[in-house]
Amino acid sequence: MLKEIPLLNCKVKQKVRVSHLLPVNEKELRKLSVFGILPGVEIEILQKYPICVLRIGYTEVALDYEIGKSIVVRS
Repeated sequence: MLKEIPLLNCKVKQKVRVSHLLPVNEKELRKLSVFGILPGVEIEILQKYPICVLRIGYTEVALDYEIGKSIVVRS
């Protein structure tokens, strides 16, 4: 059974699938969708602190730590 956990509770180099996004403001939600961070998308966590760095396909994205906290994934 897959467990839903916050992205920042995962390990570095772990591949996970986005489950849902916690309520964020419209600007942050737009930024996540432009980067392709949407429910169902597989991402790899490259770094968690001081900024959150993710790999989505062949693209690496750096996100503010606070925005990273709003992503819930299935491990």
